[in-house]
Amino acid sequence: MVMIDIVTYLIRTTILITVGIILANMALETNIPNRLSSLMVPLSKVLNIPKASVFSLMTSFLSPTAGKSMLAGFYKDGEIGERDTIVTVVMSTFPVVFSESLLRAQAPIALILLGPRVGGIYIALRFLSSFIQSFAAFIYSRLFLPSVNVLEDIDMSNLEKIDKRPPSMKTALEKSFKTLRRVIPIMTITFIVIALLSEFGVMDHVGPLFEPILRLLGIPGESATALIAQFIHYSAGYTTVAMLLVEGVLTAKQAIITLLIGSMFGITMMYVRYSLSMYVSLFGRFGLKVAAINYSSSIVAKVIMILIVTVIM
Repeated sequence: MVMIDIVTYLIRTTILITVGIILANMALETNIPNRLSSLMVPLSKVLNIPKASVFSLMTSFLSPTAGKSMLAGFYKDGEIGERDTIVTVVMSTFPVVFSESLLRAQAPIALILLGPRVGGIYIALRFLSSFIQSFAAFIYSRLFLPSVNVLEDIDMSNLEKIDKRPPSMKTALEKSFKTLRRVIPIMTITFIVIALLSEFGVMDHVGPLFEPILRLLGIPGESATALIAQFIHYSAGYTTVAMLLVEGVLTAKQAIITLLIGSMFGITMMYVRYSLSMYVSLFGRFGLKVAAINYSSSIVAKVIMILIVTVIM
């Protein structure tokens, strides 16, 4: 790609990503998730988890960190046991993905960079993956946890921990700026570096290193660059896959599988850098067990998604 093509692509993409992220954060600041969360109360009757876990699960739709912090407080106070805690953490996967990973940034970025078809399918698979984890936890709670009435004697004071700030467009713009300040530079640098490496033929030597493994999934070795980029940041992975799609190196199916494998890499790095220490700080030594089970369920769900794409597409 010549330099003018690179500049045009980056300007257009940056504008679209900026608009998408600002609109997503504005939707959050209008308390739409807060109104939707009230609908979870009737559904909580069938979840078979303690009322403290229900509060945590509802809070995760608004703030995943706040939800886990609340759950840790209930666990330390003895209101819920270890199995209830683990089930709630895994069950909260869908709320967490919906609230933080997709709605705030990844969904608009994926749709804009990857296009409506590849980006849309990938987003849908991420929703499905998180739903499978949450549903598996639900099945476990129904089969193996003692029956509880989650709505009996609800302590309304716990709801005060849920963020109830009034809508603020200023806050929405501030959140958007923080996300954009992190995403745009990574996307730009990655795009330029990959374009230059491709132009000088360096990428031709990267593929063969990963080719034996990737060949099993029908993916060209060049997609290894996207997997490496995913270690840096999800936007870097999206940018790299987008470039490989434009250049005709990857088909839509191969791109989606590459993104799913890359998300496994991203999850691993996230746990190494942040999640493991967070779980330990919240739950103590028990946090290691919580993190291990939640991480394992995430990886298994992603493998299932890869198998689905391999068979159906």
